[in-house]
Amino acid sequence: MVRQNYFEFIKSMRFDAKKEIDIVKKILQEDIYIKNYKTNLQKFFSNGYKKYYPVEKKGQHVTFEEKFTVIYQHFTSVDCLYTVFEFISDLYSEIINKDKFVKNYVTSKEFEKIYHYAGYIPETDDEREIWAEVINYTPLMDQYEKLCERLEYSLDKTNHELITLDNGNRIIVEKNVYASEVSQILSESNMQDAIKVLEYNHFANKGNIQRKKEILITLANYLEPLRKELNNSEELKEVFKVNNQKIIAFEKLFEMYNNFGLRHNNAKQYHLDMTNDKLEQWYDDIYTSSLFVILSLDEARILSELTFLREG
Repeated sequence: MVRQNYFEFIKSMRFDAKKEIDIVKKILQEDIYIKNYKTNLQKFFSNGYKKYYPVEKKGQHVTFEEKFTVIYQHFTSVDCLYTVFEFISDLYSEIINKDKFVKNYVTSKEFEKIYHYAGYIPETDDEREIWAEVINYTPLMDQYEKLCERLEYSLDKTNHELITLDNGNRIIVEKNVYASEVSQILSESNMQDAIKVLEYNHFANKGNIQRKKEILITLANYLEPLRKELNNSEELKEVFKVNNQKIIAFEKLFEMYNNFGLRHNNAKQYHLDMTNDKLEQWYDDIYTSSLFVILSLDEARILSELTFLREG
């Protein structure tokens, strides 16, 4: 057996979500010194949770520690890790939006750039007060940066990404190159619909048939006005099978939209005797097919341009 070198060994290591959660806990609880007082990142978040986190988000969890523990007990493995990251990211957003000091905090590296290279000098009393806090709290931001690095590492290892929904909430979803391309296409007409394309892959939507249904209806509504354009594309007809001047793959997708409880509710629906697991599997297949058809619109444009170039 050929020995792995160190870099091959690192690359081949299996991602351990539980181990990563332990690392996050250590970063939160690691001692740092601010104004000669010992503190840690967890105390910062605990105080921010108490002062700034909205009641509707706190629910019945009075403290940061209680919320963290509930997440840890409710979720398992990667789902737990990403829920922790989503919670901390959301809490940090609430803090920087409501605390005039924290929103100006920078890491020690950023401080060096601002002070030594940009030569920033505060002029008003308010600016001097804020700047004094910025100087004192660089160790805190250095610690928060460690947390962000762990997030980036975890996302990279598990092929996920952090996205921002239209309501400002940030969630972690599976990275899907086709979903990203479709989201980009939809963003040209409706940013909310574009975000929904990515949201479909959020781990919390596993088993959430109702939310998946809502997103699929959005995709069906997007494609319906384009149905004629798709079927009239001579370029696509050269690539896909055609029946009665209609592209079979596209018509099959609309058949699925109309017969799996998405747009109609009658006794002829295909899914009536299905288990929820089976229906969710079909919804995932319809989602994939929807991405395929939307991307076909772009393919039609490319083929049309190719024809134009070829024929001069």
